[in-house]
Amino acid sequence: MGLPFAVYLVFNGNCRQAFNYYQWCLGGDLRVQTLADTPYGNEVDFEFREAVICATLENEYIKLVGTDLSAEGRIVSGNRMSIMIECDSFTHRAKLVNKLVGRNFCSLKNTDQLINVTDPYSVNWVLSVNA
Repeated sequence: MGLPFAVYLVFNGNCRQAFNYYQWCLGGDLRVQTLADTPYGNEVDFEFREAVICATLENEYIKLVGTDLSAEGRIVSGNRMSIMIECDSFTHRAKLVNKLVGRNFCSLKNTDQLINVTDPYSVNWVLSVNA
């Protein structure tokens, strides 16, 4: 049985890039389907063929699902949501935080219960420790 819920993210043309980044940060299995992969992919305008219909990244503690296709036709970045990960140690959390922000942001000695960060794709993350 998979995880009981998934976080669904909508991007503005960079879903594949973001999910490759999240796979590098979090590990897990990544599956990506583009418009070109559909039965009618050849009929889609060339510039839209690589748009991601569905990207799924799943590991033992999180399932992310994303797309480049928005029902509204545009994306407003900001604090629309946060993804929370409960880590099993402060060391594990520090490593994830530092990968997500792309620099040495969190010390291994940091014992704050929650750390909030924003990744390069304007997605907010909350990382806690089950201690």
